[in-house]
Amino acid sequence: MAPSEPTTIGYPAGLGRRLGAALYDVLLVIALWMTTLFIWVAAGDGEAVTGWPVQVVLLAEFAGFYILSWRRRGQTLGMAAWQIKVVTQQGDAPSIDRLGLRLLCAPLSIIPLGMGYVWFYVGSRQQTWHDRLSGTMVVHIPKSSAKA
Repeated sequence: MAPSEPTTIGYPAGLGRRLGAALYDVLLVIALWMTTLFIWVAAGDGEAVTGWPVQVVLLAEFAGFYILSWRRRGQTLGMAAWQIKVVTQQGDAPSIDRLGLRLLCAPLSIIPLGMGYVWFYVGSRQQTWHDRLSGTMVVHIPKSSAKA
């Protein structure tokens, strides 16, 4: 598929849209974490919470936020605001396995100085490394089909 060629649902989303949606979603995850930690501290009579149980809960919330949002609607709230959606390379809804792999591989795009995101401009399919590894892509949904 050429970079400007649409899938059955839309055109490959630009990196600016993807990063804008990521910023929205990071703010939502931070709010979720703050609420969780507030409840946890309140339940512990104001004592600080630390250790692996807290980290496991926060990690589960992070993974759940993305995987459940992607599976339910193909997009998180931030992605909906920026009119983008995660689909398979054929334009279908990704499976839970693909979404889990996508989330696990996302750090690989960030850790080496963001090279996985730079690859978006190098590759012919406008995909980051975690898109390629999980067999997914992010598409821009035209306004006329945004509710589909």
